[in-house]
Amino acid sequence: MAIANALAFLLYLSSSVILIRRFVQKDPTSVNASIPVGILIIMALLFHGTDIFFTMKNAGGWELGLFTTFSLTTWLMAFIALIIGFRLPNAHPGIIVYPLVALSLMLKVELPSPEPPSISQPALEWHILLSLAAYSFFMLAAIQAIILAVQEKQLHQRHLNGLIRKLPPLQTMERALFQLLSSGFVLLTLGLITGLMFVDDLFAQHLVHKTVLSIIAWCVFASLLWGRWRYGWRGQTAVKWTLAGFIFLLLAYMGSKFVLEYLMS
Repeated sequence: MAIANALAFLLYLSSSVILIRRFVQKDPTSVNASIPVGILIIMALLFHGTDIFFTMKNAGGWELGLFTTFSLTTWLMAFIALIIGFRLPNAHPGIIVYPLVALSLMLKVELPSPEPPSISQPALEWHILLSLAAYSFFMLAAIQAIILAVQEKQLHQRHLNGLIRKLPPLQTMERALFQLLSSGFVLLTLGLITGLMFVDDLFAQHLVHKTVLSIIAWCVFASLLWGRWRYGWRGQTAVKWTLAGFIFLLLAYMGSKFVLEYLMS
């Protein structure tokens, strides 16, 4: 398990270096990094998945420790980033995502949960998987929103530096943002619906903050998507709503788990 973790860590970092070097080159189109990076990331995903598999096997079910679930979330992010990277090679999200995935692997080893909870109910596992998949899409959307904000700000100031010029057009970046938001919203909706099936006592199960904040995040994203459809919201409005919704979701999941596992354990 430790070997798989270390190999995945190195492969993610190697892919990041290749992508960063390609992005800062004067003529990035002269070097096609999609194929070598794709091969490295597929290998990284296999080793990363092996690490997750043996972690779950040793726990006798799904281990729900903070950094174990964060590692699973980043595995999904790396997989999504791989697909997006083939569609948008000049704005490959792996430049930011793959170092983050490598960090999650390091945190999983260095900061194990004191008493990680685990489950072995198939139906509940589906709820968790849907929720983590939604979180992966929204985290990617938050990253995309930050890049979009910087790109739009420099465009309005007529001060595009060399790196920003290499990004796809603003409309393409914006369209990618709402595709991520739409996918995440569908998964979050399914996650909330399936989650309600397992709630008996919000207070006894320590689910009050997580449930309330998740519902608030759902409302924020629903409002944003409705505003996009009804009023054509875009630009800074889309960025602010995206980041606001993600912060609520971050507090709902990572914040509540950190408090329960590390501060109250």
